Amino acid sequence: MASNLPAIIIAAGLSKRLGRHKAFVEIAGKTLLQHTISKLQSLNCNPIVVVTNQDCFFQATVDSNGAKVLLNLNPDAGRTGSIQIGLSAILDEIGRLPRKIILAPVDRPGWSAQSIVKLADVESSSCLSSKGVNGHPVCLVGDDLHKLLLAEKQTPLRDIISFQKFEVEEPLLGLNIDTEDDLVILNNNANFFEQ
Repeated sequence: MASNLPAIIIAAGLSKRLGRHKAFVEIAGKTLLQHTISKLQSLNCNPIVVVTNQDCFFQATVDSNGAKVLLNLNPDAGRTGSIQIGLSAILDEIGRLPRKIILAPVDRPGWSAQSIVKLADVESSSCLSSKGVNGHPVCLVGDDLHKLLLAEKQTPLRDIISFQKFEVEEPLLGLNIDTEDDLVILNNNANFFEQ
């Protein structure tokens, strides 16, 4: 994997179903945000940009471990708007759009750094897939970054980009932290996060 692959962590959702901010759910002694940043830093992703909402901004900054934290003032407009904020910050920081980025929603923690090493080598935009379950993070490549930057904020990512499936062995890939039941699954698999 090439070093300095930029990464965007999306943590701007309002967590209405869960009733608390997903980014700050703790597992194995760290928040989900800290776990995500740590995995990406272990891969030398740079820059790492976290896009969050107004309620989470301060705590996200505390948990950021050097990642740049940005504010989405209108997260209800859609996840694509948060991705655009992160992509624009990367554009500003490196002076151009990168050739590829890793996009990791904070509420989809069931992936390992080893899978991202493999995913980073793709030549077209790809999502992780394990036993028929597609998941995150994804790798966005080339012209798809331009399409994403120009898309309407409310347009879902899957309507903008056609992802190739990248098969990995990740039993927790489908884990999406939305409910208390998801937290039970998360806690039952705490050993995965201690790696």
